[in-house]
Amino acid sequence: MATVTQTVQTQAEPEYVYFHYDGVWGHKREVLKGSCRKQTFTEIPVVDIARLYSQDVEERIGVAKEIIHACENVGFFYIQNHGIPQDLIHGTLESNKKYFNKPLDEKMQQYIYKSRNLRGYEPVHGARVDATKATGDRKESFLFSYDPEEDEIVPELTEEQRALLSHNLWPEDDEGFRKQSWDYHRALLRLARKMMQAFALGLGEKETYFDELVTAPLTSIKKIHYPPQDLTSTDETGIGAHTDFVCFTILHQDNTGGLDVLNANAEWVPAPPIPGTFVVNIGDFLMRLTNNRFLSTVHRVKNVSGKDRYSMPFFFSFGMHDFVSVLPSCCGPDNPPKYEPITVSDYYKRRHEIQKKAFADRQSGKATVYS
Repeated sequence: MATVTQTVQTQAEPEYVYFHYDGVWGHKREVLKGSCRKQTFTEIPVVDIARLYSQDVEERIGVAKEIIHACENVGFFYIQNHGIPQDLIHGTLESNKKYFNKPLDEKMQQYIYKSRNLRGYEPVHGARVDATKATGDRKESFLFSYDPEEDEIVPELTEEQRALLSHNLWPEDDEGFRKQSWDYHRALLRLARKMMQAFALGLGEKETYFDELVTAPLTSIKKIHYPPQDLTSTDETGIGAHTDFVCFTILHQDNTGGLDVLNANAEWVPAPPIPGTFVVNIGDFLMRLTNNRFLSTVHRVKNVSGKDRYSMPFFFSFGMHDFVSVLPSCCGPDNPPKYEPITVSDYYKRRHEIQKKAFADRQSGKATVYS
């Protein structure tokens, strides 16, 4: 009697990349292989935005369409010919390095948990975006936010609206650091408002559609120093995989490298430094605003270069008192809004409460452990 041999093929367990989204670690994306792979980006596009300053509206629309294409397909893009003087960028970076070289006890005078809005200084391992890392993010940072008195055009705000603004902490003995920070902020704010007009044009709206929402925007600059990581340790990373929850971010990074972007196949695509450019990435607010037409793309930093890395993300949102609602042009009977309207202040309040609870849990040893 013949022997029949049956071969049983077992399906491999799926692999996932985990990330932080909407204040919570543990969201995941499956690593796609073979026939399951999607058509997705493998590099970050570069957009020359010089024509955004053209007197010809058709030229501005042309650039805006390039930007929208990047927002819909990648969520990340470089901008060149942005108009920010290189000497201003260099001077701000040097000012940042001088600040981070101060003794820790001096920097801790601006500890973020002394501010009701978590502005100020955060030490190395003070944050832990990736909850699987025992010690946390190997970075230190200084964060400050919009002050209407430092705007080129001081907005008219009610007392109620002013009460929603962030509380900044500054070193009392370093006026040069503060002045350099606001000089850089004003230049980036000008650029960000121009970018909002480009988004409006690209979405088929009037160029000034968002102008009233950004007269007193919620902006933040985070000055970051990434010391070299210990290559033998699995307990830390530069900053764990996450999305930004603002409208968009304009990032200056030095020439060290280490920024990676996650594509639809859960592959990490490098975003290396390109001289003379900023990196722009879409955040959760613009994803909400466009009903997921724009991608709020997951990214991370791993500083395995063996040297110090410095970066400056500029985060840009609408005013604290403004609503983030899905645009009418991005929804309809067959595509209803996926997100409820929410004010920027309510969203930030929720995120700050999550951050404060996570900090308290870490301090008490109650932090969730992921495997």
